[in-house]
Amino acid sequence: MKRLIFALILATSLTTLALTGCGETEDDTALVEFEDWQSYTIVRPDVADQSTISAATTLVKAFESSTGVKPQLATDWVKRGESAPTGTKEILIGATNRPESENELKYSDYVVKFENDRLVINGGSGEAVLAAVNWYCENCLDGGVYIPKDGYTYRGEYPLENVKLGGIPLSEFAVDGGSSFTNEAEEIEARLQILTGASPKEENHTIYIKTDETLPLLSAEVKPDGGDFIIAVNPNGVGIQTAIDLFFECIEKRTGDDILPDERIEIEMENVKLLTDEQIAGWREKTDERIKAILGSKNMEIPAGKTVYYVSPNGDDSSDGKTPETAWKTLDKVNNAPLASGSYVCFERGGLWRGQLQAKPGVTYTAYGEGDKPKLYRSPFNGADPSLWTKTDAENIWSIQLGKDDAGTVVFNEGEGHAIKCVIRTESDGSTFNNTTGEPFESYRDLTTDLHFYHDYKETGMLYLYSEENPGERFSSIEFNIKQNCVAVKGNGVTVDNFCIKYVGSHGVGAGTVNDLTVTNCEFGWIGGSIQSEGIFGRNYGTRFGNAVEIYGGCDTFTVTDNYIYQVYDAGITQQYGLTDDEAKNNVDKSQKNMTYARNVIEYCNYSIEYFLNLKDNPENPSRMENFLIEDNLMWYAGYGFCEQRPDGGELHLRQRVPLL
Repeated sequence: MKRLIFALILATSLTTLALTGCGETEDDTALVEFEDWQSYTIVRPDVADQSTISAATTLVKAFESSTGVKPQLATDWVKRGESAPTGTKEILIGATNRPESENELKYSDYVVKFENDRLVINGGSGEAVLAAVNWYCENCLDGGVYIPKDGYTYRGEYPLENVKLGGIPLSEFAVDGGSSFTNEAEEIEARLQILTGASPKEENHTIYIKTDETLPLLSAEVKPDGGDFIIAVNPNGVGIQTAIDLFFECIEKRTGDDILPDERIEIEMENVKLLTDEQIAGWREKTDERIKAILGSKNMEIPAGKTVYYVSPNGDDSSDGKTPETAWKTLDKVNNAPLASGSYVCFERGGLWRGQLQAKPGVTYTAYGEGDKPKLYRSPFNGADPSLWTKTDAENIWSIQLGKDDAGTVVFNEGEGHAIKCVIRTESDGSTFNNTTGEPFESYRDLTTDLHFYHDYKETGMLYLYSEENPGERFSSIEFNIKQNCVAVKGNGVTVDNFCIKYVGSHGVGAGTVNDLTVTNCEFGWIGGSIQSEGIFGRNYGTRFGNAVEIYGGCDTFTVTDNYIYQVYDAGITQQYGLTDDEAKNNVDKSQKNMTYARNVIEYCNYSIEYFLNLKDNPENPSRMENFLIEDNLMWYAGYGFCEQRPDGGELHLRQRVPLL
């Protein structure tokens, strides 16, 4: 989000500068009528950044609003081998392939001029193009359509235009962050372009962003390296942003126009307070207090006059379900009941149900009675029964029939331990390996490590576990994360409150595009790990997945509050979507609006919170993410626990993938 905020600030500042530029201002510019403008087509580059695209659409809307006539909008695309047309009546927006668009403008500069029967609106960057269009709309579409008689040029101010870094103009440096610091490199390059006015045309000189384990732990380093420059920190110490801030601090505190290489080579961090064991213990105490409060949350107060159904392990599906004494018993009964929107379904505390709850539109699912939260397990049975396990023909390998819904993991003694899943990796020559250990693997007989397992979900449905003794005798409980959502949300307006949801191979609460989904006061544990699909994303092994609470699609009002979430293979909480090519092209709107993630405790997940919206490189698609609050969540141990068996890692508390708009 930092990059997005930065871009918005830049666009705003450019618009302001356009009204206070050097030399002529809009008040000094003589305007003449733009004759026959209705026959002109607005043309933008076929490949353009978001600011230039916005500039073109802004101009179309401004013409339509001012005159009632909507001009045609096109791109500058021409067939291969053909030249750009000349003599056509066009309003050129940005750096088109028309010769009139050629310019020597710097980053914030822009120009509005009439040349060769074409109106040219261009700038040194996409943001400057947008500022130029804003200037034109404010000054030339007022009671008529006009153009500046002698053109209008805005020249920006570039405080680092003449500054050198070790004798080399700062404007000649490109920035390289490698694969680890791509966003940071783009941010530095954007800031340098604004400050110097130039984008390096050739990477003759480079500023590299790196980590360096030889540096002192609490230090950041900025130093020359031949004709290049290094920004670095120890990977186990302060964040790279500290080194970047140091780099710009060196520039700001320069004493002349040349920043000498020996002016500031390595800066030790001062006044850094190390976290003490006492401070961490205090934070943990606060976290444990919140977990206790979540696990002990009270029953929901149901408004008078609402239709309420009750479900109890001691109930009877032939009853009407309308009182605790006539409660239903099974999830099948609940799932098949014709529940009207506005109804409440209350599960008895202390009870356990195995399977999937299918949440209907407008229905609230919650708890009643006293004791522990009602439990929803996707695990089909407790496998701690010696008779369920069969010793195979391979030493120390036991089998159990689990079916063809893939098991994400096996959990022992209610979380005291868990198994490591074998996922087969197939190389180009047809050889197969255990993706966890890297050892050759063809069948269950190749399991060699205690509590490693292989699930033959495609063929036999048998799960094979390496154990020196019968697992049913070794453990008091054995649960299986089965591939399916535990709570499948089937429509808008669903509330899930006060459940304990565990042992799920897919998602704890999972939904597609829905509105008004609330998940609150729940416990989620041991979620995910099942194989989403074989060979997707170009991988030669099955990709695993599983989130505690997920919307995959668009949404409006998604509230996840006061939950305890732990031991999740992928993300604790997420709203996400990747448009298909057709959806992106046809402007299908999958906007994500009004999300609130607050007061949750999230630990031992690969990502505590993840959110993304992939527009397939089509910024004109209307899908947007807006009004998103993440507040007062206590997050611990990202990347530890069950998710450590992921092959890709990448653990983060907040993982976002949102296009820069």
